[in-house]
Formats: sequence, structure tokens, C-alpha cells
Amino acid sequence: MDDIKKLLGKRIRELRNTKGYSQQKLAEMINIDQRSLSYIECGKDFPSKCIFSIVKALGVEISELFEFSHLEINSTGMKEYIKKNVDNLTDENIKIIYRLIKSMK
Repeated sequence: MDDIKKLLGKRIRELRNTKGYSQQKLAEMINIDQRSLSYIECGKDFPSKCIFSIVKALGVEISELFEFSHLEINSTGMKEYIKKNVDNLTDENIKIIYRLIKSMK
């Protein structure tokens, strides 16, 4: 059960960030305090009472909350993801990633 809670928490955090919501904003939208949302996102608590509110606030289907496969991605998958999404980055973000990679060599 702990693995499911952690994966669900990561997925909620991912979807929240995709929407550009802070924890505080999403917590207000689903009528819980920010600390409770933090516990959910850290995998310490299961959102049994607010799961449908989370789905509604994030504008996703409930099944999307349980799409975890990409959260347990290997290095090949990570490389493919980067290649697929690099064209959508701003020039500034590309420069940041370039400097980050250069600093690792």
C-alpha cells in the first residue's frame, strides 16, 4: 500500500505542477489544508476523502491519477522523454539544461 500511496502522491504533484498550481492553491481548491496535501504528495497519506475533488480541480479523469508507469522510468526512457520534449523548451531553458549537462562532464 505504501508504494501506491507514494506513486499516487508523485502523480498528483506532477499533475498539479503541469497545471501550474502551488500546493496552497490546489489545497484551497479541494478544501483541505496545505499540510494535508503535502502529506498526500509525499505518500504519507491516501486522499480517500478528497480524491474526487482532486480529479475535478486538476481537470483529469480518475484513471489518469493511476498512470504510474512513467514515474518508474529507466535511463533509456528518460533519454527518450528528453528528446521528445526538448523542442518545446524555451531558449532560456535549453541554455540552462546545456550548462547543467556541461557541468556534469
